[in-house]
Amino acid sequence: MDGKWRCHWSWIFTLWCVLAYTISQISGKSILATENNSMHHKQGRRKLDDVSGSISIDCGIPEEVAYTDEKTQIHYTSDAQFIGTGTRKNISLKLTSEIPQGVFTTVRSFPEDKRNCYTLRHPEGGNTIYLIRASFMYGNYDDLNMLPQFDLYVGVNFWDSVKFENATHVVIKEILHVPSLDELYICLLNTDMGTPFISALEVRHFDHSSYRTDSKLLSLYRRFDIGSTTNEIVRFEEDTYDRMWYPYNLPDSTPLSTSFSIDSLNHTAYHLPPAVMKTAVRATNENDSLEFDFDTGHPTSDSYVYMHFAEIEDLKENESRVFDITLNGQILSESVSPKYLLSTTIESKQAIRGSKLKFSMYKKPNSTHPPILNAMEIYVVKEFLQSPTDQEDVKAIMSIKSFYKLMSSLGKSWQGDPCAPLKYSWNGINCSNNGYNPPAITALNLASSGLDGPIIDSFLELKFLEFLDLSNNSLTGPLPDFSKLQYLKTLNLSGNRLSGEIPPLLLERSNNGSLMLRFVLV
Repeated sequence: MDGKWRCHWSWIFTLWCVLAYTISQISGKSILATENNSMHHKQGRRKLDDVSGSISIDCGIPEEVAYTDEKTQIHYTSDAQFIGTGTRKNISLKLTSEIPQGVFTTVRSFPEDKRNCYTLRHPEGGNTIYLIRASFMYGNYDDLNMLPQFDLYVGVNFWDSVKFENATHVVIKEILHVPSLDELYICLLNTDMGTPFISALEVRHFDHSSYRTDSKLLSLYRRFDIGSTTNEIVRFEEDTYDRMWYPYNLPDSTPLSTSFSIDSLNHTAYHLPPAVMKTAVRATNENDSLEFDFDTGHPTSDSYVYMHFAEIEDLKENESRVFDITLNGQILSESVSPKYLLSTTIESKQAIRGSKLKFSMYKKPNSTHPPILNAMEIYVVKEFLQSPTDQEDVKAIMSIKSFYKLMSSLGKSWQGDPCAPLKYSWNGINCSNNGYNPPAITALNLASSGLDGPIIDSFLELKFLEFLDLSNNSLTGPLPDFSKLQYLKTLNLSGNRLSGEIPPLLLERSNNGSLMLRFVLV
């Protein structure tokens, strides 16, 4: 009898455990689903490295190091996987107490080569909007107490010059860019005014329906959090896209703020941070306009403007806020009436020529409240004056570089675009854009470069090649049919261990004098 009861109670206990586990799993999934749904509706609470296309690099930290910044909760990794040149340095110990921590305690310095480039492969591919931010602080990392000056390029085009006021001056350069290629090069160029260096490099992916312009490169002039009550920079986590909003107040204005959330159920393409949109300014007097101006310092350049609004005063039924906006005397937008606790963006549909930007916001006659402004951004157009190298040539030369491990044998100078800018083209390469748009590789000299193994087919894909010198290496195997390169005039293969026969068409071109051919077959 005792045995039967023991069996009976054992069976009941087992059933109870199964039921308890099942209930806990159902409850857990329910709670998790609720938490996930709640988190989904909280703007700016997702991890930045979960946002497709985000890259956060702390330049100069060891390759195996990664960390999460305590203040911003941004996860940073080493730059070692993005560049093969440069030297890791720490800023001067004497200055560590004077500077912001995090990315500004180390740098990567580039004492060698005129051009050094980071290669970034963005997950979303080309033709997508990216925010690219490069940060610099000298910090007397080299103990020379000499402030450097150098140039910054995106791809093959000039981005900006980097200059410093003192050793702890933080310089931040930021652009919105639509790359046409899958690989993006951020390059530092030595202008003989000191050694280039960099502290941090960040890339963020934007909604494709935001910041629409005819330009593929917009350089940030100003991004303002207008009417800020904290006097602090707003960025991630408050801003999902990690834009940096700087506090600013307009002349003859009165600050406004609300404790209610903005865009709690509706996000625009710009995903504006609630902390920024919850504050604003209005004209001090009810009948006054808001007037202000800026000078971008680029008199021959074009600019684009983005003005962000949200009504943060709960107006009564018989009250209204309606206004017109002019820019340099031209109507930018008419009868603007921001909605309560919902953001909207007014943007310049066309580029504004010149450096002077004069804004006027006029109250409409039937409006009971003066104009309001929560935030704004101003960008200067950067022109693309050069085209990158022909992409078939790039693919071929990258394959050659990878197969023969050419970085070490050529002094690590094969980085960035092979041809452009032309004065910084790769060692051993000549390029031409005469009749070729984009530029193409016309000469390749890899003599005495330590090449071994076969001559790979990638050489045959350099379709505009006129001169090829592969002499004095350890190349083996058969001779490819270089007659496929119709522009080839000189081919030097001497000093190798090639075997087999000469392709008939190649021999014919050598015999008729259209090709100078030097080789020895074994």
